[in-house]
Amino acid sequence: MDLALTEAQEMLKNSAREFLESECPPSLVRAMEDDERGYPTELWERMAGLGWMGLAFPEEYGGEGGTLTDLAVLLEEMGRAMLPGPFFGTVVNVGLTILDAGSEAQKQKHIPNLASGALIGTAALLEEDGQYGPDSINLPANQVTSSLRLSGSKMFVEYANTADLMLVPIRSTTYGYSEITIALIPGALPGVSLAALDSIARDRQFEVTFDKVSVASNDILGVVGQGWPIIRRLLDRATALHCAASVGGAQKVLEMTVEYMKQRVQFGRPLASFQSVQHDCADMVNTIDSARLATYQALARLESGVSADREIAMAKILANHAYKWTTLTAQQLHGGIAFMEEYDLQMWTRRAKVAELKFGTSAPHREVFAQSMGLA
Repeated sequence: MDLALTEAQEMLKNSAREFLESECPPSLVRAMEDDERGYPTELWERMAGLGWMGLAFPEEYGGEGGTLTDLAVLLEEMGRAMLPGPFFGTVVNVGLTILDAGSEAQKQKHIPNLASGALIGTAALLEEDGQYGPDSINLPANQVTSSLRLSGSKMFVEYANTADLMLVPIRSTTYGYSEITIALIPGALPGVSLAALDSIARDRQFEVTFDKVSVASNDILGVVGQGWPIIRRLLDRATALHCAASVGGAQKVLEMTVEYMKQRVQFGRPLASFQSVQHDCADMVNTIDSARLATYQALARLESGVSADREIAMAKILANHAYKWTTLTAQQLHGGIAFMEEYDLQMWTRRAKVAELKFGTSAPHREVFAQSMGLA
């Protein structure tokens, strides 16, 4: 399996890095941590102008016709820059899921607007227990004439404050049976309310409460009661793609650390000249490269349409370790300055912790990998 980037992907990577270094420096990320919206609309519009939102959508729906690997290349650069905003939720969680399971009418209605950046999406996947399994989806919805009516809450919904469209898995009850259904709900619909939640990454996360919200049949994604396979595919794609963003963040931390070790002088010589420091940096490279290889292998299998459970689990385990371990090692090598709010490294460290929790911690993915080896 050839996992090397194509010439076009290398160009995408280089152009994205150049753009984000110019338009999304750490100073902007720091400012957006205290911004009510959480990201600048001007930056979102510039990204839309570059075609980034439409990269992975077919041309017939206003997209660029790219692949998941193309999208991963872009997300790696976004993770490197700590890009704030609803790109992942709009494109990966909502857009690709509608492309995967939506009716032709739903695709025609939503995907061109998602691809142009005119429509912002988010997925309300989690509830109080913070787990991603089917048993954790319990937001109740009852059949009322020709629609479903739901009341309850979803937790940790990213950028719900600016979302025009929310993808919401619910527990629907029809004819006495309780099954998972997926609703597409406008963010400004009456009966939808938001409460801001604190996040160590200081991104925008919300508890979303639904009060007798009606969902018409044409706003159901897929078939009523058959939503879990769709959510499972969403989680597979999102997990692998989020690993790419984690790899990008870890890569930037490595680069910052190497540069600092070259400049910082102790005992009359640069810290980079000490063997223990060199070993730590070499270990960072090996850890990051392993996570990157596993991530692109998982995406290649997803694109081929074959089972990728084992590869996705391995990618998540390695990406979690790479981002967390790299930031913690960088903190130690930098010394006391790394813990100061004024120094940028702590922003990546905080995001590494949040990335570790998204789409499952390493423990459930280790279980999946162990099962694939016949160990459990």
